[in-house]
Amino acid sequence: MLRKVAYAGSQSASFPRATQDLEALAEVKVTRERVQRWTKRVGNERAAEAQQQAEQYQSLTLPIQRKSPTDQVPQVACVMVDGGRIQIRRRQDFSEDKNTQSKGYWRESLVGCNLSMISDEHAEDPCPTIPKTFVDPQRMGDLSRDIKGFSGRPETANDPPETSPDDREGRPQVLVRSVVATRAGQEAFGRHLVATSHARGFHAARRKAFVADGAASNWTIHRKHFSHFTPVLDFTHAICYVYAAALAGRACQVAWRDYVTWAQWLWEGNLAPLLKAVQARSEQLGAPPEGDEASPAAIVIRTLGYLKNQRTRMKYAEYRKLGLPITSSHIESTIKQINRRVKGTEKFWDQGAEPLLQLAADHLSETNDLEQFWKRRRRSLQTTRSYQTAT
Repeated sequence: MLRKVAYAGSQSASFPRATQDLEALAEVKVTRERVQRWTKRVGNERAAEAQQQAEQYQSLTLPIQRKSPTDQVPQVACVMVDGGRIQIRRRQDFSEDKNTQSKGYWRESLVGCNLSMISDEHAEDPCPTIPKTFVDPQRMGDLSRDIKGFSGRPETANDPPETSPDDREGRPQVLVRSVVATRAGQEAFGRHLVATSHARGFHAARRKAFVADGAASNWTIHRKHFSHFTPVLDFTHAICYVYAAALAGRACQVAWRDYVTWAQWLWEGNLAPLLKAVQARSEQLGAPPEGDEASPAAIVIRTLGYLKNQRTRMKYAEYRKLGLPITSSHIESTIKQINRRVKGTEKFWDQGAEPLLQLAADHLSETNDLEQFWKRRRRSLQTTRSYQTAT
């Protein structure tokens, strides 16, 4: 029954909805308070196990950390990280720090995916031409608005995209996904993520990739825990920056032609002409007005800085030849799945956030960690019969 309650509490839209689901599906009446209490109990037990696993990994020597504890080593090992959003209600936040007050209740949750993949290696780039989805005006307008909030759209038309990044030749195929999610901070997140990737034999794989957007915190985790993984900047975020710079201050066909050229350079990882073109556009616009980050000049300067800072992680033609992923679409979809349970304008969390994130990640993982947890828990609760010697 505890297992059913914990499942409903972590998978239903809310604790009240979990009580309704239990009554309809399990034919038992459990109060909202009890569902919440039991779900948090199980989530805290799983979080404690995750912390213990991280501590055990940290105690290993470096040669042992780089070896696989299992016979199953993935052909391609991929780690993806990103941040979600969750509302944390703590009254002291609004009396101690003005910066905290400006954020309201919203805080960041950290989510990571360990993906075992299969793919072929190629002598040449298996997809040298950028997919049409990235040179379709309507598609790019929607994509850039969703990701970066840029709403520019060229005054031109094009055929609907015939391909997408997921349809390109040579794309790696995911076999098994495991998920890590926490509010415990970047240090704890990195330790947990690297421990779970080691447990799955990722560090012994010949081809390894660490995929993320340009946030500095993501690359701190890479540098500290996954420096032997090939760093890959999410192509979708990079192309949105290029799109914004190409169209900034000029919604015309000339701007679109420049964007298509720039996008192809980016797809190839040919950054020298791309940086030169963006630099020329920046010089043409001049210095941005002070304090106006939405001006065309500010957008282009921001793109130029982004490309320069991330240039060592944008060798996309090389990554495709190695059969590595170049987008973080899997972590994006994972965060959306977690958000269905924990994110909402009416949802506020305190100590209950961590156990819910742990259980949400467990249920999205395609490994048997949660099943093994319930088996261990059952054995630990089994009583031992006492015998007394007859006199």
